[in-house]
Amino acid sequence: MQNAHERFGSLEFIKRLKDTTTRVRVHVDRAVLEPPKDERGQSNAHLISMIGGDSEIGALWAAITEATLFQIQLPGRTSISASLGLGAQCFRGSVMIPGRKRPARHLVAVSAELAKTKPGADREGARTVLCDDDPVFVLYRVASRYGLPSGSGVGPMVYARAQSTKSNPALDGTGMLTGPGERE
Repeated sequence: MQNAHERFGSLEFIKRLKDTTTRVRVHVDRAVLEPPKDERGQSNAHLISMIGGDSEIGALWAAITEATLFQIQLPGRTSISASLGLGAQCFRGSVMIPGRKRPARHLVAVSAELAKTKPGADREGARTVLCDDDPVFVLYRVASRYGLPSGSGVGPMVYARAQSTKSNPALDGTGMLTGPGERE
């Protein structure tokens, strides 16, 4: 794959103490972010997949558990301040890269809100984060999550209702599907 590195974004974490400053920067290959809701421009992140070294991934894992604010730079977009919030879950692994002695470390961080959207996780949840806006998919996910009966032809009606009440804001990110079979 030619120029694959151009699709990576970056995540930067800066922590200042009395006499030291820690700066950690890693590559981001996937991100799902809500648009900023307040005047400070802070965004809620739902998923961040990052690649770096041992020490960088360890530091970011600790920062995520403390609900720290990060600066995320996605390809072709302005910098975004985002946090995964309290209760975020982290999954770590290793990726072997040809030509390198040591493997790269991989960290996937998921917000508590996104983790609760899996079927059966939180039946009282107020939101469902969806990865597609196809009316049939929306109906299927909402009906299966909340145990609602549904019939054929109901999907477009449910989707139209969600559109009219503005209860389905679009998410921003990188490495997400943007259309049938297309990657952003």
